[in-house]
Amino acid sequence: MIATKRVVFCLFLVFILVQTTRASKISLQEDIADGYLDEYSKIEAAFILSGVTDPDSLQAYLNWYDQLLNKIKSFSFDLGDPIGSARTVFMYLHSEWLKTYALESTTVADIARTREYNCVAATILYNLICEDLAWSCEAFETPTHVYTIFNNFSEKLLVENTSPMGFDIMKNLQAYSKYLAQYYPENEVLRIGLDKLYYYENSRGRVITNTELLGLLAYNRAYLAKKNNDFKSAYEYVLLAQQFNLHSTSNVNFEIGLYYAWGGQLYASNDFRAAFTVFADGFYRYPDNQDFRRNTIISFYRSLQDDWYKKDWQATAGLIDEIRMLEILRDDDRHTVRQILMDWQRYFTAKNNTQTVDQIQHYLQMFGG
Repeated sequence: MIATKRVVFCLFLVFILVQTTRASKISLQEDIADGYLDEYSKIEAAFILSGVTDPDSLQAYLNWYDQLLNKIKSFSFDLGDPIGSARTVFMYLHSEWLKTYALESTTVADIARTREYNCVAATILYNLICEDLAWSCEAFETPTHVYTIFNNFSEKLLVENTSPMGFDIMKNLQAYSKYLAQYYPENEVLRIGLDKLYYYENSRGRVITNTELLGLLAYNRAYLAKKNNDFKSAYEYVLLAQQFNLHSTSNVNFEIGLYYAWGGQLYASNDFRAAFTVFADGFYRYPDNQDFRRNTIISFYRSLQDDWYKKDWQATAGLIDEIRMLEILRDDDRHTVRQILMDWQRYFTAKNNTQTVDQIQHYLQMFGG
Protein backbone atom coordinates (compact mmCIF):
# COMPACT_ATOMS: atom_id res chain seq x y z
CA MET A 1 0.00 0.00 0.00
CA ILE A 2 2.81 2.44 0.91
CA ALA A 3 4.60 1.67 -2.35
CA THR A 4 1.39 2.27 -4.30
CA LYS A 5 0.86 5.63 -2.59
CA ARG A 6 4.46 6.57 -3.37
CA VAL A 7 4.01 5.74 -7.07
CA VAL A 8 0.78 7.77 -7.20
CA PHE A 9 2.48 10.70 -5.47
CA CYS A 10 5.43 10.57 -7.90
CA LEU A 11 3.06 10.51 -10.86
CA PHE A 12 1.26 13.50 -9.37
CA LEU A 13 4.56 15.41 -9.14
CA VAL A 14 5.38 14.56 -12.76
CA PHE A 15 1.93 15.79 -13.80
CA ILE A 16 2.41 19.07 -11.91
CA LEU A 17 5.87 19.55 -13.45
CA VAL A 18 4.57 18.94 -16.99
CA GLN A 19 1.65 21.31 -16.45
CA THR A 20 3.96 23.98 -15.03
CA THR A 21 6.31 23.62 -18.00
CA ARG A 22 3.49 23.96 -20.49
CA ALA A 23 1.98 26.91 -18.62
CA SER A 24 5.31 28.79 -18.56
CA LYS A 25 5.98 28.24 -22.26
CA ILE A 26 2.42 29.18 -23.19
CA SER A 27 2.57 32.31 -21.04
CA LEU A 28 5.88 33.31 -22.63
CA GLN A 29 4.48 32.66 -26.10
CA GLU A 30 1.49 34.87 -25.35
CA ASP A 31 3.79 37.63 -24.11
CA ILE A 32 6.00 37.59 -27.22
CA ALA A 33 3.09 37.28 -29.66
CA ASP A 34 3.37 40.96 -30.63
CA GLY A 35 7.15 40.73 -30.97
CA TYR A 36 7.84 42.37 -27.61
CA LEU A 37 8.33 41.14 -24.06
CA ASP A 38 6.10 42.95 -21.57
CA GLU A 39 5.43 40.49 -18.74
CA TYR A 40 8.83 38.80 -18.78
CA SER A 41 12.31 40.27 -18.69
CA LYS A 42 14.78 39.05 -21.31
CA ILE A 43 16.75 37.08 -18.72
CA GLU A 44 13.56 35.42 -17.47
CA ALA A 45 12.69 34.50 -21.05
CA ALA A 46 16.23 33.17 -21.56
CA PHE A 47 15.92 30.80 -18.62
CA ILE A 48 12.41 29.64 -19.57
CA LEU A 49 13.65 28.95 -23.10
CA SER A 50 16.51 27.08 -21.44
CA GLY A 51 13.94 24.71 -19.95
CA VAL A 52 13.82 26.27 -16.47
CA THR A 53 10.08 26.46 -15.77
CA ASP A 54 9.62 25.35 -12.17
CA PRO A 55 9.03 28.62 -10.23
CA ASP A 56 11.55 27.82 -7.48
CA SER A 57 14.22 26.78 -9.97
CA LEU A 58 13.55 29.83 -12.11
CA GLN A 59 13.98 32.10 -9.11
CA ALA A 60 17.24 30.36 -8.19
CA TYR A 61 18.65 31.01 -11.68
CA LEU A 62 17.45 34.62 -11.58
CA ASN A 63 19.23 35.01 -8.25
CA TRP A 64 22.40 33.61 -9.87
CA TYR A 65 22.13 36.21 -12.63
CA ASP A 66 21.46 39.05 -10.18
CA GLN A 67 24.50 38.08 -8.12
CA LEU A 68 26.63 37.95 -11.27
CA LEU A 69 25.34 41.34 -12.39
CA ASN A 70 25.92 42.91 -8.97
CA LYS A 71 29.46 41.53 -8.95
CA ILE A 72 30.16 43.17 -12.30
CA LYS A 73 28.54 46.45 -11.22
CA SER A 74 30.99 46.55 -8.31
CA PHE A 75 33.93 46.89 -10.73
CA SER A 76 35.57 50.30 -11.02
CA PHE A 77 34.75 51.15 -14.62
CA ASP A 78 36.32 54.13 -16.36
CA LEU A 79 33.32 56.04 -17.66
CA GLY A 80 35.54 57.68 -20.23
CA ASP A 81 36.57 54.31 -21.67
CA PRO A 82 33.42 52.35 -22.62
CA ILE A 83 35.38 49.97 -24.84
CA GLY A 84 37.77 49.16 -22.02
CA SER A 85 34.79 48.62 -19.69
CA ALA A 86 33.13 46.27 -22.17
CA ARG A 87 36.43 44.40 -22.46
CA THR A 88 36.62 44.06 -18.67
CA VAL A 89 33.19 42.43 -18.54
CA PHE A 90 34.09 40.14 -21.44
CA MET A 91 37.34 39.01 -19.80
CA TYR A 92 35.65 38.45 -16.44
CA LEU A 93 32.97 36.22 -17.96
CA HIS A 94 35.59 34.14 -19.74
CA SER A 95 37.73 33.84 -16.64
CA GLU A 96 34.88 32.80 -14.35
CA TRP A 97 31.90 31.42 -16.26
CA LEU A 98 32.65 30.80 -19.94
CA LYS A 99 35.10 27.99 -19.28
CA THR A 100 34.43 25.28 -21.86
CA TYR A 101 33.03 25.58 -25.37
CA ALA A 102 30.49 22.81 -26.06
CA LEU A 103 28.38 22.88 -29.21
CA GLU A 104 25.24 21.54 -27.53
CA SER A 105 25.50 23.70 -24.38
CA THR A 106 23.12 26.16 -25.93
CA THR A 107 21.35 27.64 -22.91
CA VAL A 108 22.17 30.24 -20.28
CA ALA A 109 21.28 27.58 -17.70
CA ASP A 110 24.15 25.46 -19.09
CA ILE A 111 26.55 28.28 -18.22
CA ALA A 112 25.18 28.57 -14.68
CA ARG A 113 25.24 24.78 -14.12
CA THR A 114 28.42 23.61 -15.83
CA ARG A 115 30.18 26.77 -17.14
CA GLU A 116 29.86 25.29 -20.63
CA TYR A 117 28.59 27.38 -23.53
CA ASN A 118 28.19 27.77 -27.26
CA CYS A 119 27.98 30.95 -29.33
CA VAL A 120 24.28 31.52 -28.67
CA ALA A 121 24.45 31.03 -24.90
CA ALA A 122 27.59 33.15 -24.48
CA THR A 123 26.29 35.98 -26.67
CA ILE A 124 22.96 36.05 -24.83
CA LEU A 125 24.65 36.27 -21.43
CA TYR A 126 27.14 38.93 -22.52
CA ASN A 127 24.54 41.04 -24.33
CA LEU A 128 21.98 40.95 -21.53
CA ILE A 129 24.61 41.95 -18.97
CA CYS A 130 25.76 44.83 -21.19
CA GLU A 131 22.16 45.87 -21.68
CA ASP A 132 21.59 45.88 -17.92
CA LEU A 133 24.69 48.05 -17.60
CA ALA A 134 23.00 50.50 -20.02
CA TRP A 135 25.43 49.74 -22.84
CA SER A 136 23.45 49.47 -26.05
CA CYS A 137 24.37 46.36 -28.01
CA GLU A 138 22.89 44.02 -30.57
CA ALA A 139 23.89 40.76 -32.18
CA PHE A 140 24.89 39.79 -35.70
CA GLU A 141 23.41 36.54 -36.98
CA THR A 142 25.03 34.70 -39.88
CA PRO A 143 24.15 31.30 -41.38
CA THR A 144 26.63 29.58 -39.04
CA HIS A 145 27.30 31.91 -36.14
CA VAL A 146 26.28 34.83 -33.92
CA TYR A 147 28.32 37.47 -32.12
CA THR A 148 27.95 40.83 -30.34
CA ILE A 149 27.99 44.19 -32.06
CA PHE A 150 28.31 47.64 -30.43
CA ASN A 151 27.30 50.53 -32.68
CA ASN A 152 27.13 53.39 -30.18
CA PHE A 153 30.80 53.50 -29.16
CA SER A 154 33.31 55.82 -30.82
CA GLU A 155 34.04 52.99 -33.24
CA LYS A 156 32.15 49.91 -34.39
CA LEU A 157 33.04 47.02 -32.11
CA LEU A 158 32.54 43.33 -32.83
CA VAL A 159 32.86 40.72 -30.09
CA GLU A 160 33.30 36.99 -30.70
CA ASN A 161 32.02 35.39 -27.51
CA THR A 162 33.24 31.82 -28.02
CA SER A 163 36.93 32.66 -27.59
CA PRO A 164 38.77 34.50 -24.78
CA MET A 165 40.64 36.28 -27.59
CA GLY A 166 37.46 37.30 -29.39
CA PHE A 167 37.07 40.88 -28.13
CA ASP A 168 37.25 43.45 -30.96
CA ILE A 169 37.79 40.81 -33.63
CA MET A 170 38.37 43.33 -36.43
CA LYS A 171 41.79 44.11 -34.95
CA ASN A 172 42.84 40.52 -35.52
CA LEU A 173 40.82 39.58 -38.58
CA GLN A 174 43.27 37.03 -39.94
CA ALA A 175 43.16 34.99 -36.74
CA TYR A 176 39.38 35.29 -36.64
CA SER A 177 39.05 34.10 -40.23
CA LYS A 178 41.01 31.00 -39.27
CA TYR A 179 38.60 30.55 -36.39
CA LEU A 180 35.59 30.83 -38.73
CA ALA A 181 37.10 28.25 -41.06
CA GLN A 182 36.31 25.43 -38.63
CA TYR A 183 32.60 25.94 -39.38
CA TYR A 184 33.07 25.42 -43.14
CA PRO A 185 34.04 22.36 -45.19
CA GLU A 186 37.67 22.62 -46.32
CA ASN A 187 36.76 22.82 -50.01
CA GLU A 188 34.35 25.67 -49.22
CA VAL A 189 37.11 27.62 -47.46
CA LEU A 190 39.37 27.11 -50.47
CA ARG A 191 36.62 28.27 -52.83
CA ILE A 192 35.87 31.43 -50.87
CA GLY A 193 39.42 32.18 -49.76
CA LEU A 194 40.48 32.42 -46.15
CA ASP A 195 41.16 36.15 -46.43
CA LYS A 196 37.59 36.71 -47.64
CA LEU A 197 35.81 34.32 -45.28
CA TYR A 198 34.73 36.95 -42.74
CA TYR A 199 33.26 39.20 -45.45
CA TYR A 200 31.51 36.26 -47.11
CA GLU A 201 29.98 35.21 -43.79
CA ASN A 202 28.79 38.70 -43.00
CA SER A 203 27.38 39.32 -46.46
CA ARG A 204 24.78 36.67 -45.65
CA GLY A 205 24.01 37.86 -42.11
CA ARG A 206 22.02 40.59 -40.42
CA VAL A 207 21.91 42.65 -37.25
CA ILE A 208 19.32 41.38 -34.76
CA THR A 209 17.99 42.75 -31.49
CA ASN A 210 18.57 41.00 -28.19
CA THR A 211 14.94 39.85 -28.28
CA GLU A 212 15.58 38.23 -31.67
CA LEU A 213 18.75 36.76 -30.21
CA LEU A 214 16.63 34.86 -27.67
CA GLY A 215 14.90 33.19 -30.61
CA LEU A 216 18.18 31.51 -31.53
CA LEU A 217 18.13 29.78 -28.15
CA ALA A 218 14.70 28.33 -28.96
CA TYR A 219 15.97 27.26 -32.39
CA ASN A 220 18.89 25.46 -30.76
CA ARG A 221 16.50 23.67 -28.39
CA ALA A 222 14.55 22.64 -31.49
CA TYR A 223 17.75 21.37 -33.10
CA LEU A 224 18.53 19.15 -30.12
CA ALA A 225 14.94 17.82 -29.99
CA LYS A 226 15.09 16.95 -33.70
CA LYS A 227 18.42 15.23 -33.17
CA ASN A 228 16.63 12.99 -30.66
CA ASN A 229 13.84 12.37 -33.20
CA ASP A 230 11.38 14.34 -31.05
CA PHE A 231 9.90 16.18 -34.01
CA LYS A 232 6.86 17.35 -32.07
CA SER A 233 8.91 19.22 -29.46
CA ALA A 234 11.23 20.52 -32.17
CA TYR A 235 8.28 21.95 -34.09
CA GLU A 236 6.85 23.58 -30.95
CA TYR A 237 10.22 25.19 -30.24
CA VAL A 238 10.42 26.46 -33.82
CA LEU A 239 6.99 28.07 -33.55
CA LEU A 240 8.14 29.75 -30.34
CA ALA A 241 11.45 30.76 -31.90
CA GLN A 242 9.64 32.40 -34.81
CA GLN A 243 7.78 34.64 -32.36
CA PHE A 244 11.14 36.01 -31.22
CA ASN A 245 13.08 35.90 -34.49
CA LEU A 246 10.79 35.86 -37.50
CA HIS A 247 13.44 35.73 -40.23
CA SER A 248 16.36 33.78 -38.80
CA THR A 249 18.96 33.46 -41.55
CA SER A 250 20.80 30.70 -39.72
CA ASN A 251 17.85 28.33 -39.45
CA VAL A 252 16.25 28.27 -42.91
CA ASN A 253 17.59 24.83 -43.88
CA PHE A 254 16.81 23.43 -40.44
CA GLU A 255 13.23 24.69 -40.60
CA ILE A 256 12.63 23.26 -44.05
CA GLY A 257 14.02 19.88 -43.02
CA LEU A 258 11.85 19.85 -39.91
CA TYR A 259 8.69 20.63 -41.88
CA TYR A 260 9.46 17.66 -44.11
CA ALA A 261 10.25 15.32 -41.20
CA TRP A 262 7.42 16.21 -38.80
CA GLY A 263 4.77 16.66 -41.50
CA GLY A 264 5.80 13.37 -43.08
CA GLN A 265 5.65 11.53 -39.75
CA LEU A 266 2.18 12.89 -39.03
CA TYR A 267 0.96 11.92 -42.49
CA ALA A 268 2.41 8.41 -42.16
CA SER A 269 0.52 8.01 -38.88
CA ASN A 270 -2.72 9.04 -40.65
CA ASP A 271 -3.00 12.30 -38.69
CA PHE A 272 -3.79 14.15 -41.89
CA ARG A 273 -5.19 17.27 -40.22
CA ALA A 274 -2.03 17.82 -38.18
CA ALA A 275 0.11 17.08 -41.26
CA PHE A 276 -1.90 19.70 -43.17
CA THR A 277 -1.17 22.27 -40.45
CA VAL A 278 2.59 21.60 -40.58
CA PHE A 279 2.85 21.57 -44.39
CA ALA A 280 0.61 24.64 -44.67
CA ASP A 281 2.87 26.43 -42.22
CA GLY A 282 5.86 25.39 -44.29
CA PHE A 283 4.24 26.63 -47.50
CA TYR A 284 3.27 29.94 -45.85
CA ARG A 285 6.91 30.55 -44.87
CA TYR A 286 8.41 29.14 -48.07
CA PRO A 287 5.84 29.69 -50.84
CA ASP A 288 8.34 28.79 -53.57
CA ASN A 289 8.74 25.27 -52.17
CA GLN A 290 6.53 23.17 -54.44
CA ASP A 291 6.91 20.10 -52.23
CA PHE A 292 5.19 21.99 -49.41
CA ARG A 293 2.44 23.04 -51.78
CA ARG A 294 1.82 19.48 -52.98
CA ASN A 295 1.99 18.03 -49.47
CA THR A 296 -0.41 20.67 -48.18
CA ILE A 297 -2.93 19.87 -50.92
CA ILE A 298 -2.62 16.10 -50.44
CA SER A 299 -3.04 16.41 -46.66
CA PHE A 300 -5.99 18.72 -47.24
CA TYR A 301 -7.83 16.17 -49.39
CA ARG A 302 -7.10 13.31 -47.00
CA SER A 303 -8.40 15.42 -44.11
CA LEU A 304 -11.58 16.20 -46.05
CA GLN A 305 -11.99 12.50 -46.72
CA ASP A 306 -11.77 11.75 -42.99
CA ASP A 307 -14.30 14.48 -42.23
CA TRP A 308 -16.71 12.96 -44.75
CA TYR A 309 -16.45 9.53 -43.15
CA LYS A 310 -17.10 11.10 -39.75
CA LYS A 311 -19.76 13.40 -41.23
CA ASP A 312 -18.01 16.32 -39.54
CA TRP A 313 -19.07 19.28 -41.63
CA GLN A 314 -17.75 21.89 -39.20
CA ALA A 315 -14.24 20.44 -39.48
CA THR A 316 -14.52 20.57 -43.28
CA ALA A 317 -15.74 24.16 -43.21
CA GLY A 318 -12.86 25.20 -40.95
CA LEU A 319 -10.32 23.45 -43.16
CA ILE A 320 -11.69 25.12 -46.29
CA ASP A 321 -11.46 28.50 -44.57
CA GLU A 322 -7.82 27.80 -43.73
CA ILE A 323 -6.81 26.78 -47.23
CA ARG A 324 -8.57 29.77 -48.77
CA MET A 325 -6.40 32.05 -46.67
CA LEU A 326 -3.28 30.36 -48.05
CA GLU A 327 -4.29 31.21 -51.64
CA ILE A 328 -2.78 27.90 -52.69
CA LEU A 329 -5.60 26.37 -54.76
CA ARG A 330 -5.40 26.25 -58.54
CA ASP A 331 -8.34 25.89 -60.93
CA ASP A 332 -8.35 22.07 -60.85
CA ASP A 333 -8.24 22.13 -57.05
CA ARG A 334 -11.11 24.60 -56.89
CA HIS A 335 -13.13 22.30 -59.13
CA THR A 336 -12.43 19.35 -56.82
CA VAL A 337 -13.45 21.38 -53.75
CA ARG A 338 -16.72 22.32 -55.48
CA GLN A 339 -17.47 18.64 -56.05
CA ILE A 340 -16.83 17.88 -52.38
CA LEU A 341 -19.08 20.78 -51.34
CA MET A 342 -21.85 19.53 -53.63
CA ASP A 343 -21.67 16.10 -51.93
CA TRP A 344 -22.15 17.81 -48.58
CA GLN A 345 -24.99 19.87 -49.97
CA ARG A 346 -26.83 16.77 -51.20
CA TYR A 347 -26.22 15.09 -47.82
CA PHE A 348 -27.77 17.94 -45.83
CA THR A 349 -30.56 18.47 -48.35
CA ALA A 350 -31.61 14.86 -47.73
CA LYS A 351 -31.64 15.65 -44.00
CA ASN A 352 -33.70 18.83 -44.55
CA ASN A 353 -30.99 20.88 -42.87
CA THR A 354 -31.63 24.10 -44.77
CA GLN A 355 -29.35 26.23 -42.61
CA THR A 356 -26.27 24.14 -43.44
CA VAL A 357 -27.36 23.85 -47.09
CA ASP A 358 -27.40 27.66 -47.27
CA GLN A 359 -23.97 27.81 -45.66
CA ILE A 360 -22.59 25.35 -48.20
CA GLN A 361 -24.14 27.37 -51.02
CA HIS A 362 -22.21 30.37 -49.75
CA TYR A 363 -18.99 28.34 -49.99
CA LEU A 364 -19.90 27.19 -53.48
CA GLN A 365 -20.29 30.78 -54.58
CA MET A 366 -16.85 31.61 -53.20
CA PHE A 367 -15.44 28.80 -55.33
CA GLY A 368 -17.31 29.89 -58.44
CA GLY A 369 -20.09 27.32 -58.14
